[in-house]
Amino acid sequence: MKYFSFSPVLTSLALVICSTTALATEPKAYTMDRVVVSATRTAQSVDETLAPVSVITREDIERSQASSVPELLRTVPGVQFVSNGGRGSTTSMLIRGSSSEQTLVIVDGQRINGATNGTPELQYLDPNQIERIEIVRGPVSSLYGADAIGGVVNISTRKGTGKPQLAIKVSTGTDNTKELGLNFGGQSGSTRFNIGTNFAKTDGYDFTNDLSSGHKGLNHDDDGFKNSAFSASVSHEFSNETEAGLSFSHVDGKVEYDSTTKVGTSYLPYDVYNEFKNTTINAYIKKSLTDTWFTRFDVGYIRNNSKHNGDNLPAGHKYKPSEYETNRYSLLWQNDISWQDSQLLTLGVDYYLDKIDGHGNYTDPRTGKKEDSRYNAALFVQNQSQFDNSDLQIALRQDENEIYGSKTTGNIAYGYALSNEVRLIGSFGTAFRAPTFNNLYYPDNTNYIGNPDVKPEKSQNVELALKGNHSFGRWEIAAFQNDIDDMIDWEYVNPNLGSGPKRATNIDEAKIQGIEASIQTIIMDWSINSTLTLLNPKNEKTDTYLARRARQAYSLSADRSVGSWSIGGTVFAQGKSYNSDANKDTDELSGFATIDLRMAKQLNNQFKSELKLTNLMDKEYSTVKGYNAPPRAGIVSLTWTPEF
Repeated sequence: MKYFSFSPVLTSLALVICSTTALATEPKAYTMDRVVVSATRTAQSVDETLAPVSVITREDIERSQASSVPELLRTVPGVQFVSNGGRGSTTSMLIRGSSSEQTLVIVDGQRINGATNGTPELQYLDPNQIERIEIVRGPVSSLYGADAIGGVVNISTRKGTGKPQLAIKVSTGTDNTKELGLNFGGQSGSTRFNIGTNFAKTDGYDFTNDLSSGHKGLNHDDDGFKNSAFSASVSHEFSNETEAGLSFSHVDGKVEYDSTTKVGTSYLPYDVYNEFKNTTINAYIKKSLTDTWFTRFDVGYIRNNSKHNGDNLPAGHKYKPSEYETNRYSLLWQNDISWQDSQLLTLGVDYYLDKIDGHGNYTDPRTGKKEDSRYNAALFVQNQSQFDNSDLQIALRQDENEIYGSKTTGNIAYGYALSNEVRLIGSFGTAFRAPTFNNLYYPDNTNYIGNPDVKPEKSQNVELALKGNHSFGRWEIAAFQNDIDDMIDWEYVNPNLGSGPKRATNIDEAKIQGIEASIQTIIMDWSINSTLTLLNPKNEKTDTYLARRARQAYSLSADRSVGSWSIGGTVFAQGKSYNSDANKDTDELSGFATIDLRMAKQLNNQFKSELKLTNLMDKEYSTVKGYNAPPRAGIVSLTWTPEF
């Protein structure tokens, strides 16, 4: 079958598994498990959870030397990224073949998917401000509501622990890249705190090329990026088993891109850029009311502001800036009740309100009424049962939205221990994606027209997985099928012309089948993480592959410490894809493979030096037609952690 024809990847994975069995060292590296919360909204170890979950810790982030969240997540099984260029450019995350709008991203408990376009702006988040990331693959709308068809990415900013510590980091690299970061955090008695800031700037490279007809004649100059990030958190444990905390994060900056304006019959280039400001605030209080009843209450606020502007236009031309701002207010009340030794019941209320402000005029054409806000209220319930050799999880959620009405989603998962080391898991879940304000009321635009009759997308996912945790390492393999109905797309108002304005419509159906495999082990003192994803992402209406979804992806990361040195590298390979659902030969995006290398040396108790090389072979490739992926680059860093 063509779907499984990726022989080099299969061979590489087989070699890793075989080598693991023969060469793995002592099992002590796997006696401590990572705790996750996102899969059930309650604390579990990775081995206990019934959902496919990946965890990236602060230690992982520092070891990787990643400059962006997409760089951090690209080796997670099932995760792909498509970008309109390099650092800071428009980036979409595809989990298990679902679109960026179909994956929910949460930062410190707050959902950051945009109310206007539905996408999370991961490209602006700074890894230096992140404590951990949990990635749940598969539908979890039964706990999180809208937009969790592909999964949930839960990001936590840094929290202080242990003795207060100051770290100052400076970096410089190719493309005139410069960074300066500072972090101070720790614990004093029952109070934890952390303050961090980071400034990054790069001249970048030219994002666009002439392979796309719409790019011919564009200004082929370097597209720069600058970003300032700040985060702060504080929490305190009181003597009556109560904890309260507050977190704040903010990013703002500027990213350049290419465009033209028409002068007569010619298209002339000019300098265009986007200025962004994103703020997230979350406050919580949690308490054990009894030995069996735990409660938590969160309130939050998110503000996203984006302004597009242009300079150096041809004489006589003026640029009309476009700006939008969205505000989201939210609250969550969750209760976890142990009603028997082996039963945990979770009950919750989830509410958020979206408001839009800006130059756009979001109006319902049927009534003429301005539509610039909507609320979503939900109730969810989940029960987790533990038996002698098996586990059962059942969840149900009811969402009531001011604009598109009510949606009910559910999930059931069952895990059975085949042995002390291996578990078989089966699950079924439903999910949905909410239509955005752009889908419903796209404002003041001659190219796209909103449609207030658009319905939410809906999906059904079935999955079967095997998970193992042995002395030689941890492994997992999962097969899934996700059927998505009423997919929202933009269709020509007059299909016979094949041009002109497009209207949002529920026109597509998709069936996404896939296999994911991963293994973590130690081979001759090398920490190995290998992942493989095989996808069959089809548009059921046209019987073609969904746009920009590679059908094969493979990664192999290896890291080792030798005295004061640490060295590592990542090989990443991705199969071909198509730039559109039409699957024309002219729209084919070639497969590619890249190699990244990293090393670090602890110079003494206070200083650490680092070096990272990305795309070592300078491979030319694109994940979106007409846009160049980053070329070979390097960055060196020095971190100072003074002793007090």
